[in-house]
This record gives sequence, C-alpha cells and structure tokens, in this order.
Amino acid sequence: MTEEIKVSSKGQIVIPKYLRDSLGLKEGDVVMIAKHENRLIIMKKPGDPLAALSETGSKVAIKNIRRHIKEE
Repeated sequence: MTEEIKVSSKGQIVIPKYLRDSLGLKEGDVVMIAKHENRLIIMKKPGDPLAALSETGSKVAIKNIRRHIKEE
C-alpha cells in the first residue's frame, strides 16, 4: 500500500496511526531510515540493525551504515 504524506517545513513526516499500530511503534521508539535507489525505507529499530537491513535486500543501505559506523 502506498500512503501520501506531506513533509513539513522542518523536514518532518507523520507516520499514519494504522502503520504505527501495525509495527507496534510507541512514543519514544527509535526508527531507522535508509535510502535504497529512489526509495526511503523506514523500520522500527531492531536489536541487530544490520541484520534487519539485510532482510530488506538493501545492500546499499548496509554499506552506508557500515561507512558511517567507521567514521564515528
């Protein structure tokens, strides 16, 4: 399903309630966002973020995260 939402002047988006509910997202939860080709992937932060990204097939996202970890 595709959902149309607006980006605020501060770059913020609102995740619709039915999606938050289906993912079990609550106030204060951390989500991860990754760019894959021309798409954004948003997911609840799992115990092992790299393993979760590999499940999405996002090799590019994994490389970017590993690069950021090395830079830190």
